[in-house]
Amino acid sequence: MGKYFTIVLFLFVANNNGYVGKFSYAERSELDWSDFRGRPEMSSNFDASVNTGITYQWAYGKDKGDIELNYQVDSFCYPSLSWVKRGQMSKPLLLHEQLHFDISELHARIMRKRLKEYKAGQNIRRDLNKMYKLVERMRINMQERYDEETDHSRNEVNQKKWEKKIKTLMWYYRDYTK
Repeated sequence: MGKYFTIVLFLFVANNNGYVGKFSYAERSELDWSDFRGRPEMSSNFDASVNTGITYQWAYGKDKGDIELNYQVDSFCYPSLSWVKRGQMSKPLLLHEQLHFDISELHARIMRKRLKEYKAGQNIRRDLNKMYKLVERMRINMQERYDEETDHSRNEVNQKKWEKKIKTLMWYYRDYTK
């Protein structure tokens, strides 16, 4: 087997005494209010905020001229950076925050699909960085659109529409959970 080159990209950096606890969607996909351990932003107009993101790492090697790409993509929740204001722990609000985590997992699945279908070219690093940036931009845009259209969970009709939409998309990308 030829040489391997490994890149690890962590999409989230925070200064929290050098450590940010996290758990992956694969480890535990259901949020609970105990996962909201951060200090609430009292000046915020929102009652809660979940902090999620995706990471990926990849390596490739050449064997008899063929390029073999190995990768891992994960979506995470960061409890110490997620918060809820006192007295606001309702089931509808938790469901709203859950969909934010689901949206991050959806985009991890989209990234896995794109990586699986990727045909290695001359500049793998550039190609994969471009791919990631596009998927991350899509993820952020969907997160923002979700909050706008649901008015941060206050619009119950649109909240139900988004629940159905994300459930359908998660089913569509079901083959890319790993």
